[in-house]
Amino acid sequence: MVQPYADVVLMVKNLLDLLLPTFICLIAGSWSDKHGRKPVLLVTLGGMALGCGLIVLYCLFENFSPWIFLITAIPTMITGSNTTFFAIVLSYISDTSTKESRGMRMVFSEVALATGSLLGSITSSYIFYATNYPSMFAIGLACVSIGIAYTIFCIPESIENPQGSKELIINNEGKKEKVVQLNFFKEIVQTTIKKRKNYDRAIIILTLTSIIIYIFLTHADTSMRYVFLRGRLNWTFTKYNLYNSVCSLVWVAGTMIGTYILQRRFHIKDAVLALIGLVSMLSCVVLQFLATNDTMIYIAGVSKCLGGLVAPMLRAYISHLVPSDEVGKIFAMVVGGGALVSAALTPVYTLLYNSTIYLNSALYNLLSISLLVLTMALVM
Repeated sequence: MVQPYADVVLMVKNLLDLLLPTFICLIAGSWSDKHGRKPVLLVTLGGMALGCGLIVLYCLFENFSPWIFLITAIPTMITGSNTTFFAIVLSYISDTSTKESRGMRMVFSEVALATGSLLGSITSSYIFYATNYPSMFAIGLACVSIGIAYTIFCIPESIENPQGSKELIINNEGKKEKVVQLNFFKEIVQTTIKKRKNYDRAIIILTLTSIIIYIFLTHADTSMRYVFLRGRLNWTFTKYNLYNSVCSLVWVAGTMIGTYILQRRFHIKDAVLALIGLVSMLSCVVLQFLATNDTMIYIAGVSKCLGGLVAPMLRAYISHLVPSDEVGKIFAMVVGGGALVSAALTPVYTLLYNSTIYLNSALYNLLSISLLVLTMALVM
């Protein structure tokens, strides 16, 4: 009875970490275009640090109700969580890079994120068995604190002459000051759909749609993979964790090497690199659909070695089409929209898998194949 109860608590926490942060992400993206990226980065990192601190305190008291654990989500929830942080990081990269180097820098951010996740998943169990829960989360708090210090002292503001806070204040006829304006949402929508030269508006909308579909696809496929492998090939979690680590290493290496060779050496355009990455992902899903043994699953995992090119190259491509004062709005739409769509539609995969498990447990991969083909068509 403990596991289902814990699952309910974690589900509620995940919802809290999604809904309000997505709302804040859209506001922060528009706000940062005028007032700077660095304040938003510091606020989101501060929320993460406070959240880690509360988790450490929670772990020190063993008799607390699991529902009190939800309090630890409040700091990150009201400061935008990872959703806002990642959107602003992408905007900062776009601000500080040239057209030629932007794709490579987007890839570096993707690789850094994947590497950090891999190191965390590998070392966390060893740290836990060597110490305890409070020590493990205290290390996380220390890492976030280092990030805050680095942001304060080493990262300059990327927006030239950011507007002062007075620009945000509405003080008409004695009304109270307001910082959050609904105009931010209006600006984001207008920025996305406004008329542009040539066919840039259509290209932006199609690219945005492609990124959101791809984000949903990767999240949904990842969430189902362990269930699929456990049911089809009787994999244990330890076996799956090893496979996942190998795939992550291949993903990181393939993304870095592929970007260096294809972009730096052969000067292939961002959109074409994204298509190459989509083909790599498609081959993985097709092989996964056909797999009947462990070897085929590993071949499928290795075949997606260039899949890491898709998201960063599409982001770099779309950043070339908008001026610097609109980048934050566009990336807020990308990250926020992707998070909402993933949360809303990922259960579709679970429903499809459960409906076809006795017929053929691999049939859900056909949905992934269809979405990848659709994304390729949109990019082309």
